[in-house]
Amino acid sequence: MISKPNEIKFIIIQVLLTLAIAFIPISFYLDASFENQKMKNKMLLKNYSSSVIFKIKAFEQENSDFFYYPRSNIFTSGIYGEDDKAIFSLLQDDTQINFNTQFLKQKQRICYKEYLPDNIFGAKYIVVCKDIDNSQVIYNAIILLLTITCLIFLSSFFTIKQSIEPYKQLNRYLDDFLKDAMHELKTPIGVARINLDMLRMRLKNNTHLLRITSALKNMTVVYEDLEYYIQSHLLKDEKKTINFSHLLEQRVEFFNDLVTAKNIQLITHIEDGILLQFNEIELYRVIDNNISNAIKYSKEGSFIKISLQKKDLILLRFEDNGIGIKDTSRIFNRYYRGDKVSGGFGIGLNIVKNICVKNSVAFNVTSRVGRGSTFTYTFKDNAVPQ
Repeated sequence: MISKPNEIKFIIIQVLLTLAIAFIPISFYLDASFENQKMKNKMLLKNYSSSVIFKIKAFEQENSDFFYYPRSNIFTSGIYGEDDKAIFSLLQDDTQINFNTQFLKQKQRICYKEYLPDNIFGAKYIVVCKDIDNSQVIYNAIILLLTITCLIFLSSFFTIKQSIEPYKQLNRYLDDFLKDAMHELKTPIGVARINLDMLRMRLKNNTHLLRITSALKNMTVVYEDLEYYIQSHLLKDEKKTINFSHLLEQRVEFFNDLVTAKNIQLITHIEDGILLQFNEIELYRVIDNNISNAIKYSKEGSFIKISLQKKDLILLRFEDNGIGIKDTSRIFNRYYRGDKVSGGFGIGLNIVKNICVKNSVAFNVTSRVGRGSTFTYTFKDNAVPQ
């Protein structure tokens, strides 16, 4: 099932990829907008220059004693005579102007030079300047970018939502099916175990019953793993003080039929009275999966050592001399199976890893192919004194 964080991640990736593609036409738009603004500025400079020239001509016809040079909040200008000397100028720094160029673009302004007809002031040309203001272009580009981003985000959101809906529906069907199947399996497994116990009381040391019992217990471990995996997000994190030593001995006894069926020697060293504050269901899964795997991957006639001891910390160790593990870095990954022939779903050790990470339990595995493996778990001594 695709989770909400993954949905958001997919949407963000799609938006970024689309924006990366959209950046090309946006860059062309910006170039065109800046060029258009440049042409507009030139046209405005020419128009203002023409208005100043018109007023100079009008003054000559009026025969007035005073000429009020035009002023503007947008434009600054000046008229110049021979040798580029200013006759009258509102320009703050006309030394920066190249008088041989019709249009001059500087860092912060653009200037326009136009020659004048003969006039009463003896001016040869006029220079008009205005500040360059691209704020409107940048503002339009930002609005365009935000609009495109919002449209892409919304379209991506609804597209991905529609695309994954069938998978979500299928996932819900599968969840419901697994829950129903697990519920239906629980009763027959329980009935089979009760009847096998009754048969074993009558037919002691029966090899066939021992094999059936071993197979049923293997099935029970797989069932409990699947049940935990499906319902783990619903389980309450209820921790209590557990007699770790007693629980481990019980689980070893539970698997006794399996080791007997495979003629495996089970060696235990369990210190008495070790207490642990932990979730009981989770501790079951850690113990059962390690013992089950040790039996599953051990050869007939081999041994399994299980030890529990307490020093500063509580140390739980499972050691076998089975087939070994080729790649210890992957065994805790979900669905990974070191030996596909031996069966299993590949979720047991992943469950163990998640439980250890959740409860800050340090775990380590060492293995040699053909020589066996050792799984070590270090628990904090957090039991409440009794």
